[in-house]
Amino acid sequence: MSRQLGVSKAVLENVIFCHQEDSNWPLSEPATLKKKFDEIFASTRYIKALEQFKQIKKDQSLEIKIEKERVENLAIHRTKAREVTNS
Repeated sequence: MSRQLGVSKAVLENVIFCHQEDSNWPLSEPATLKKKFDEIFASTRYIKALEQFKQIKKDQSLEIKIEKERVENLAIHRTKAREVTNS
């Protein structure tokens, strides 16, 4: 049914086929309201994806920092090796 209408299951349950007794959910408590909106807009998957991107970015930034330090140390060692070789 949801495929034929082109909407998600959450939209069907909370908007289109919402029972009259439950139709005042937009006036409910903030936590419940947030949960409903997360279901309707499927933002949970989006938020999880953003968290994963942030973690990947953090990990890669750390790896870049470590590699930069490694390159600097190798440059210092190369300079010292050239000095020793030339002496």
